[in-house]
Amino acid sequence: MSWWEWVISIVLFIVALSSLIAIHEAGHLSMAKLFNVYCYEYSIGFGPALLKKKRKNGETYFCLRAVPLGGFVSMYGEGAEPEPGLEIPKERSIEGIKKWKKVIILSAGVILNAVTSLVLIFISNVAFPLVRTTSFTKVAPESIVYSAGVRNDDRLAISYPKSKEVDDNGVKKVSPFVTNDGQAFFVVDSDVVHNDHHYVLTYYPVTTKRDNILSECLTLYVGVSKEEVMNDDDYKTQYSSWIEEENSPAYYPRFKDNTFKFINEEIPVKIGFKNQNNEITTVNIPLKAQDGKLIDFGVSLKIQNEWLPFSDRIKNTFSDFGSASVAVFKGIGTLFTGGIKNMSGIVGIANYSAQLYGSYTFATYLYFWGLISVNLAIFNLLPFPGLDGWQILVTTIEGVSHKKVPDKVKNIVSFIGLALLFLLMIAVVVMDILRIAGVM
Repeated sequence: MSWWEWVISIVLFIVALSSLIAIHEAGHLSMAKLFNVYCYEYSIGFGPALLKKKRKNGETYFCLRAVPLGGFVSMYGEGAEPEPGLEIPKERSIEGIKKWKKVIILSAGVILNAVTSLVLIFISNVAFPLVRTTSFTKVAPESIVYSAGVRNDDRLAISYPKSKEVDDNGVKKVSPFVTNDGQAFFVVDSDVVHNDHHYVLTYYPVTTKRDNILSECLTLYVGVSKEEVMNDDDYKTQYSSWIEEENSPAYYPRFKDNTFKFINEEIPVKIGFKNQNNEITTVNIPLKAQDGKLIDFGVSLKIQNEWLPFSDRIKNTFSDFGSASVAVFKGIGTLFTGGIKNMSGIVGIANYSAQLYGSYTFATYLYFWGLISVNLAIFNLLPFPGLDGWQILVTTIEGVSHKKVPDKVKNIVSFIGLALLFLLMIAVVVMDILRIAGVM
């Protein structure tokens, strides 16, 4: 991306994140107002106040602060002191209302984030066409591929498991292979021999904003033989649906060692192209890399826009929302089995948001922030000190037992929990930086 695209992506990231936070806090504020709880301040961000306003005869300050990475609603009864000379009746405090009302106030931010997620995913599905990357090619005249007889609209020949064939109204469409670690790919050449080592050449589209230049979508991985796959539980699980098929590749990509960098030299590969009669032309292409990137050899893959029936778009909205929610719960579950390495924090989200803005359609960008919104909703529901879920749990216990949890106990648990949460945030930010730097 150009420098100005990076600037725009950063501005969009700040606006999007701040909007989700503002919506979350607006949920708390609206329910607090509904139940007549006195609110001193509705604030977006932390640090020094850049803007602080209160309506004439109003009671709540609306504040914009310098660091737009959080927000809060300050309510009477949460420790904030009223302005000098201001007397507020106890029944207007957060502790002076019924417990069920307090639970609604505490849950409102989470609920509004979930609704926002559904709305963003709905807009992404309904207001924009589905953008597909096809295997149909555009071939540059005088390229090595053109000289071999490949023409426009010939298709890239790829290997995939039969289970990845999708029957769409009688038309076979190919879905990429996705590993347990989330790596999606098609195999283009399953036995690239270079310097007496075996590699696997894979293809996966990198953009939906334009036709994909094939050289930008190719990745070379160290090859894993079928024998190695069968003797390795991780690989055997990943490739079990493929290993026994007749069209299974000679070698499989070795993902877990992350050894996939192109070398700055010429690498001979074989890439197949199907014509309209399904006849395959295999072209020997000397891939040339410069500064770790392959030089374009004159082949692009077309994208196409498709408007699905309205009923399908509605169905996809709820299906996507459900899948996203399940994925968040699974991700949280992996935290207890060493899955912290797969977490991403503010730095990782900002980096991924910029990549999406630069390479994918605005529909995808909206969909991504829909996923972030449902992440915020579910994560905030966790009964962990510092999160809404913790306060909901304490309030529920007090309501059921009709006894107040001692402030000393709450303060000690909150201090320990917040310290652990802060350490987790630091660890995730460090991992984000290491991933971006290519160390992890």
